[in-house]
Amino acid sequence: MLLGILGGFRTVVADGAWIRSYVLWERRDRAGCEALMRTSCLLDPRARFFWENTGYVIGYDMAHWEIRKRGGYAKVSPEIQDDLFKKYAQQGIRVMEEGVKYTGGNVGILISAGQMSELKLKDFSLAASYYKRASESKNAPWFVHFLCARALWESGQTKKAYDWYREVWQKKLSKEDDYAPDDLEHLRYMEDQLNLTLLQRIPRQSWEKKN
Repeated sequence: MLLGILGGFRTVVADGAWIRSYVLWERRDRAGCEALMRTSCLLDPRARFFWENTGYVIGYDMAHWEIRKRGGYAKVSPEIQDDLFKKYAQQGIRVMEEGVKYTGGNVGILISAGQMSELKLKDFSLAASYYKRASESKNAPWFVHFLCARALWESGQTKKAYDWYREVWQKKLSKEDDYAPDDLEHLRYMEDQLNLTLLQRIPRQSWEKKN
């Protein structure tokens, strides 16, 4: 009902709630800050900014706030700190996942969720799943294919990483004006690490630098 009454003022109110949330962010008021940031998300649900940055604050900042609240890094055991970092990262990723739904699959949010999965959870398989979804978008940035392949590689799925990356390069990236030489260079590294035979490798390209 309230959203209907606000009508076109929803974005203005969303901006106001966001500005107010930063006051609470500076005070490290976890509950109040999160409530206002989520309010902004719901008032303007198609805005990437609100979802992505709410996920960032929850996933990257709030664990530090709780550790300080419990007495600081010297008093909180490394095991509990690690649990807190993972707990808040999971919450941040859930917010981003919700944002992906409301924004129609925003690529930037998918990449941010992948980065948080990688950096905070050390879950490279989960990171790869987000990067892969981003890579399948029509407006996928040039670097996301490598991010996906690297995450798969780091998860231990080395052959799967190579096969997927190779298919993307051959079907899509090699058709670009510059033939995506950096991606081919990454693939050559993978071929070396996998000890692939000459016949198993991508044929050498006429423009490719000789080692």
